Amino acid sequence: MADFWVQEAQAWVNTTYGGVPGYTPVEVDGRTGWRTVFALTRGLQVELGITALSDNFGATTTARFAAQVGTLTPQSPASNVVRILRCALWCKGYQGGDVRDGVFDDALALAVVRVLQDLGLPGTTPAVDVKVMKSLLSMDAYLTVPGGRDAVRAFQQWLNARYLSRLDFAVVPCDGRYARDVQRGLMLGVQYEIGMADGVANGNFGPGTQAGLRGPAYVEPGSTDERGAFVRLFQGALLCNGHDTPLDGTFGAGTSGAVSAFQDFVQLAPTGVGDFATWASLLVSSGDPDRPGTAADTSTPLTPPMAAALHDAGYRTVGRYMSVATKRYRRAELDDVLAAGLTTFPIYQEFGNEAKYFTEEIGYGHGLAAARRARQLGFRPGAVIHFAVDYDATNDDIDARVLRYFEGVNRGIGAARAGEYRVGVYGSRNVCARVCARELAVSAFVAGMSRGWSGNLGFPLPPQWAYDQVQTLTVGAGAGVVTIDKVIRSPRAEPVGADGLVETPRGTDDAGFHQMFWSLTQLRFEAEVALRAASDEARTHTDDLVLHHAQTGRYATPAWAAYTPLAETLLPDPAAAEIAAARARFLATPPPAADPADYDGDLAHLAASARAWSIAGFADDPATVSRGDLGSWALDLVGLWAEYAAAREAGSEPRGGANAWLADRIGTGTGALTRADLVADVDAYLVARAREADPARGVADVVREVLVRSAADPTWRFAAFVEARFGGRHVTARSAVAALVDTRTPWRDGPVAQFSGTRRPGERSAAVTSRRELGGEARAVAQAFVTVLWRLAGRPLS
Repeated sequence: MADFWVQEAQAWVNTTYGGVPGYTPVEVDGRTGWRTVFALTRGLQVELGITALSDNFGATTTARFAAQVGTLTPQSPASNVVRILRCALWCKGYQGGDVRDGVFDDALALAVVRVLQDLGLPGTTPAVDVKVMKSLLSMDAYLTVPGGRDAVRAFQQWLNARYLSRLDFAVVPCDGRYARDVQRGLMLGVQYEIGMADGVANGNFGPGTQAGLRGPAYVEPGSTDERGAFVRLFQGALLCNGHDTPLDGTFGAGTSGAVSAFQDFVQLAPTGVGDFATWASLLVSSGDPDRPGTAADTSTPLTPPMAAALHDAGYRTVGRYMSVATKRYRRAELDDVLAAGLTTFPIYQEFGNEAKYFTEEIGYGHGLAAARRARQLGFRPGAVIHFAVDYDATNDDIDARVLRYFEGVNRGIGAARAGEYRVGVYGSRNVCARVCARELAVSAFVAGMSRGWSGNLGFPLPPQWAYDQVQTLTVGAGAGVVTIDKVIRSPRAEPVGADGLVETPRGTDDAGFHQMFWSLTQLRFEAEVALRAASDEARTHTDDLVLHHAQTGRYATPAWAAYTPLAETLLPDPAAAEIAAARARFLATPPPAADPADYDGDLAHLAASARAWSIAGFADDPATVSRGDLGSWALDLVGLWAEYAAAREAGSEPRGGANAWLADRIGTGTGALTRADLVADVDAYLVARAREADPARGVADVVREVLVRSAADPTWRFAAFVEARFGGRHVTARSAVAALVDTRTPWRDGPVAQFSGTRRPGERSAAVTSRRELGGEARAVAQAFVTVLWRLAGRPLS
């Protein structure tokens, strides 16, 4: 709402100084703000003879005012400086009188006295010195504002009353809020009570201040302010940090309760006294950096000796990065961390050290990448990922950029599955508090070590703090040496231990990641994002997007397209339309190339076979074959059988007959059923069966389990296939192979002929002249298949 007298002040300052070089006119809108304050400051500088005008009431303005004006009183001559004082009072909400009147009259004197009283200053003499003038030409408030507390305002007034006469002590605002100027005033008060002289006391938490806090500043139950003011300063510090206590200079029961609550909150030893560690935590964001911590963070990938060194040094939790190749978790690292008795918390940071990196779009991309990486690393749903704001973001930055960034992060991290992972924030106290207050993060990792950041000055530790970073140091020796940031861990922290991780396969790249698993995980993640807004029916076909993409290339022929059609061609609308639209979005990502070198199977083959089973179905009787089988192991066996028939018909009967010839080739590096083919067929069946049992379970998770268990036991995948497909009975398996040439298999001729590309089994030739001979050959093929499969499964044939 516009104020008439503020509007008059704006008009007067523009009219008076509008033609002066360097003056910046203010909009005449009747609203107090920094633009108006800056205009009045520049007007004052003109009156003081300063030609290089600026918005800052700095050292030159201070010196000129002290020398030329001194103190404004009712005895001061009429001047524009008095008029500027009137304007400043109106902007502060006081009765400044007619801004065109340059006389320090009785009305102006009453307003000045009211200001001095609100500032906590004693006496009723209307006098405005340079410190009060500088405060008036600011946006500081002198009455409790929304969000402020009367008890804090009383402490602010006490600080002004006790220390304003000291050289470097500036007027502290009396608005009931803890802020940077209040923190500096509190620190100066401590230094003055320690005995530091003017010009020595500087508001910094240096060696002299720390020595004083270890000595004369020590307070405990029963302490009073008979010979100093340490108790009131300690009580005021508690109040500023959100803990209620009397402000009476006596360390009584109320103060004892407040300090105990504060120590518990910041994870200090519950001494109940105002010792150095407690003073430090009240005064600076790092607190006492030498106090013990049980958590750490590091950008160095941890080796087993490093992890062991951390544990030996007393650490139990370590924060590690999810991004940037030189900093991020390595595959074996999570195992090594757990093996050392540590838990971990993930941090996501891509740059993040300038305001320009914080937009909603960037946040969305970071949320997507973090959720995808969390899956690839094996973090179970519910893990908290802390996103870094690694610079001193101002309130304007937070409003315009940081909050929007975290809105994007929250959209991105839930773009595949709502609530899959939770968002944490790393940054200054102010950043953490404001992001959490907007419910854009559930956990705060405070950059307390950066105690010079404005966002850490005059801000209490946020209620949601889980980790507080306080000191950089080096631990360990030899191969175990590692540089860390020591971190204080609160009971609210939720680090991830063994129960929060699923085991992922080890691969062959430099970081030990399994590229097939990572590729499938990314594909599945992107498919979920593409189908996020679709119906439940459409989302059950998420893996069709994944597997269809993976089978492209050799398995994108017209025959395979007919055999494994797209899911949308088999469903009615609206699900069909949703899947088609999602597939277009999914393929536009673009997903990673599905050609991993660390898989002993064939991913494209696996994908085509898994889709064949999902579309064509499983055999009702395990002793027979289904169309799904024909798209997998059965087709491969037919192809190899056809190669045997071709070799035989070429005139050279293979030694040992069909059994020996096929047994030498099934699951090896030659023919139509190589090791890669057989592994892909077996894994495809396990994937298809798992998806049938639980459509929400993604292909990447099934493959993860297959790869992990097969790495531990090379027979596992084959044993699982033998059990799931044939009931563990080799007789059943032989019967299923025989069904390939059984005339009672009605669809046998067409599909076999279509896919084998050669004479199909059962077709008469010079070498096979009777059904009886064909049956004998089928039994030999079955025996070879069973012999190899059972051997790979580690099972006896007897």
